[in-house]
Amino acid sequence: MRPGKRLAWRRAGAAAIGVVLLAGAWFAVRAVSSRRHALMQSAADAAAVAVRAARAEDAMRWAADELGAAERASRDALTRQRVEQERAWLVPDAGPVVDAWAVAERAARRAAEVARSRHAASANSAAGQIEEARQAVADAEGVASRIHLGADRRLLARARSALSEATAYQRGGDLDTAAARARDATALAGQVSDRAVAVAERYADADTVARWQRWKNETVEWSRREGRPAIVVVKDAHLMTVYVRGEPVKTYTVELGFNWIADKRLEGDGATPEGRYRIVSRMDHLSSDYYRALLIDFPNAEDRAQFSHARRSGELPASARVGGLIEIHGSGGRGNDWTNGCVAVTNAEMDDLFRRVGVGTPVTIIGSDTYGPIADFVRRNRRDAADGRD
Repeated sequence: MRPGKRLAWRRAGAAAIGVVLLAGAWFAVRAVSSRRHALMQSAADAAAVAVRAARAEDAMRWAADELGAAERASRDALTRQRVEQERAWLVPDAGPVVDAWAVAERAARRAAEVARSRHAASANSAAGQIEEARQAVADAEGVASRIHLGADRRLLARARSALSEATAYQRGGDLDTAAARARDATALAGQVSDRAVAVAERYADADTVARWQRWKNETVEWSRREGRPAIVVVKDAHLMTVYVRGEPVKTYTVELGFNWIADKRLEGDGATPEGRYRIVSRMDHLSSDYYRALLIDFPNAEDRAQFSHARRSGELPASARVGGLIEIHGSGGRGNDWTNGCVAVTNAEMDDLFRRVGVGTPVTIIGSDTYGPIADFVRRNRRDAADGRD
């Protein structure tokens, strides 16, 4: 072969080898580039998934700062990735980009963790406050079942409504509002208890209880000395006892005025009076609206004097009347305090009482003869109030 032709073949072979090498190099670069782009995109996808997960945990609400940090880190990583993608050189520097996306992913996971933690804490707090409100409302309802609250019952209705709203907001996921309404319910229930304490505090007053005990003891001593029957009604225990010669011979469970816890001050207040009285009339079936009745001498001279003083001092309106017609009568056994101030027993018990007492029999009505459950209620609420101040 001629020298020129051999040289041409050599050159052609070298060129072919060069082309093959270049092609191989190009494919190698493309492979490396593709892997690095894939690494960057995989890191970006992982970070995006973490950010979505954080948002799904309501991180915008519960971890706003942490979510903001994750989103800023994501924007920084995206900027780095785009710079590498737009370079003229085919092989991007993926390491810093992958690291940047990893920072964003960790920040997003942190935001999700903080959101879950804070949401759980808020949920537990709301649940605790709702439970506290539920107990406070239940306590207030218990108070209302024993103590006539009058217009203050509206406070109890508002407390129940606030508790119901708190529960509804809790179910709807609005925990802040749920907790706020629970606190409102607790406060309203507390006001009910405070008002009840103001009404019932006489039952924890040492001088008042001592006076009631003295009245009872004097009545029992009169029965012992005279050898005759006497009646003692203890309002907080809802018991009426007949004493003969100073010894208890019969005790009845009684129903009282709907505002029994108060001492009677004026007509229509629903309170059962406290004092020392006597039976002045026996009314049988035809003359009583409540089967049979024993009329007592309320108001006596002491009641009238107290009433006049209260009206003169402005404690009672000038139009107020002292009232009367306080009886021990039948038609009881209803299981609640329903009278306008009288003392009610069952008809059978009224028949029994008629056989034991008559006109002139002393009837002493007291709030309590000891520090009973009403006094305990007052003391407990005072203690709780003091603890709250501390």
